Amino acid sequence: MKLDYQIADRIYKNAKIYSVALDGTETRATALAIKDGKFVYVGDEAGVKDWIGAGTEIIDCGGNSIIPGLGDAHMHLAHAAKKFGTCSFSGIVPNPKTDTPEGVIKQIQQTLKAYVDAHKDAAVIRGLGWDREWFSGSLQGIVRPFTRHDIDVIVPDKPAVLMSYCGHRVLLNTKALEAAGITKDTDDQNGLIIREADGNPSGYIKEPVAYLPIINSISNYEFSAQEHRDCLKQAFAMFNKSGHTLLCDCQQNESSYPVLSEMARNGEFTARVSGVHNINDATREADLAKAIANRTKFDVDGLFKVDTMKYFADGALAMIEPYAETAAAVGKEPGTRETILWDEAHMAESMALANKAGFNVHTHAMGNYTIRKVVDCYENAQNLYPNPRIRNIIAHCTFITPEDKVRMGRLGIIASIQPGWFSDSPTDQKVSVAYWGEDVVRKTYPSQSLIDNGVICAYGSDFFVSPSYGLSGIQVAMTRKKVKLDSTYELYKDVPAAAPEERVSLKEALKAHTIHPAYQAHLENVTGSIEVGKSADLVVLDSDLENTPAEQIQDIQILETVFMGKTVYKKG
Repeated sequence: MKLDYQIADRIYKNAKIYSVALDGTETRATALAIKDGKFVYVGDEAGVKDWIGAGTEIIDCGGNSIIPGLGDAHMHLAHAAKKFGTCSFSGIVPNPKTDTPEGVIKQIQQTLKAYVDAHKDAAVIRGLGWDREWFSGSLQGIVRPFTRHDIDVIVPDKPAVLMSYCGHRVLLNTKALEAAGITKDTDDQNGLIIREADGNPSGYIKEPVAYLPIINSISNYEFSAQEHRDCLKQAFAMFNKSGHTLLCDCQQNESSYPVLSEMARNGEFTARVSGVHNINDATREADLAKAIANRTKFDVDGLFKVDTMKYFADGALAMIEPYAETAAAVGKEPGTRETILWDEAHMAESMALANKAGFNVHTHAMGNYTIRKVVDCYENAQNLYPNPRIRNIIAHCTFITPEDKVRMGRLGIIASIQPGWFSDSPTDQKVSVAYWGEDVVRKTYPSQSLIDNGVICAYGSDFFVSPSYGLSGIQVAMTRKKVKLDSTYELYKDVPAAAPEERVSLKEALKAHTIHPAYQAHLENVTGSIEVGKSADLVVLDSDLENTPAEQIQDIQILETVFMGKTVYKKG
């Protein structure tokens, strides 16, 4: 007679199980058993039979792959309402050879009008998804400001707030500016509030540090708790469908974090979530004190943990290289450089204090000058307050010098990077080429060279900026070419691989999607690989991943996603 503790709840057999541990050890097996939400057996068909009892559910995988549940190392779950609860412009995909800014504005206006007509009772019109490059020279080299007047013709009688797809720009119509009290006399925050010729605000505002206090002051702009809950459920469902069981949220929204915490307590989480506390230069001391006071306020039983400080170091890329002569054609003064968003001394002091208080630091840094300064800050913090548990992170790493790759590896700094962007090349980055030249842009979005220097790379989507790539992210990391999930796929599918020397192996791509996001979140002993004793988080595929050509990985279907031993997605 088999004892209850020897009987599995669920068994997967006839599978090709592939998992990579933090030390690089590869697990290949054909069967596994799950009990009480954990893996209790990983091995062959003969051994798994010992775990079968009368109540055991048995799933035959038909020789297809099982991999660990995926982790998203950089995304914005707390802002799900901006993705699912607003007017979306994501369907607008201009052709840079034939479209113009004026034509794109007409498409924006048409989309906005349809939304306004369908939401006549909305007190504030919210939107998301336009691209700043549409107006800064990417379309036939034409620079044309995007202003409140373009929106006033559609929404003249109530506030409208339209955020760019990247979250670094926002456009307010005249009523929204009035509601927020933004006038000719308002401090322009070092040029982040863009002006018209007469000094009045154009409605175009750069960077969250400037625009968030403004839009949050507009009555009825903020989403209700129920709106957050509904949109967060949609986000969980979307990520489960793409195989995710771990989400690293990277920008706190004060109205949605209490909702997330309540959802976790109520058993509504279908993935683990790690979160952050926001730190801004102007309010850095108060922000740090608040984070320390609220250290465990949102934490729930290992499902939701907030132990990291989030810094925005740059928006416009602060580069070591000055703007080239060709930058004049797209509105930048040759020989000049962008500055970072923080006073450098303030940033060094604040990051050191964050580490001293036991928080990881997760910094948005894209330009190679910014990255150098952030690495300086991290090294300074570690020298002042050494703590082996601290895992500091740089998000995006768009441009980085060879010497700073070396430093990141030596200092144990995690690169939280976006494989969905690895296919961007000089062919489709004309504005960037005009700014710094093709030689610089060809070095965009490194991956293999970071790994070669000992840097732990943890891949993320940057949702809501980009879609949840899932398996397609593995393909882009291996090929450096566009995939079907990319909105510009049809325009650039035949473009050669971007920086092909940065392509990674399947093993490295899987690590960066599984165990490395778990490591970033201090969960490498809980999830991220298929090992006995770990949480039963896995993905069942309809194909043999290891024997699928890299260019076809995007076509593999996810049949099932399992979180803590329970199915959270199953293909119909």
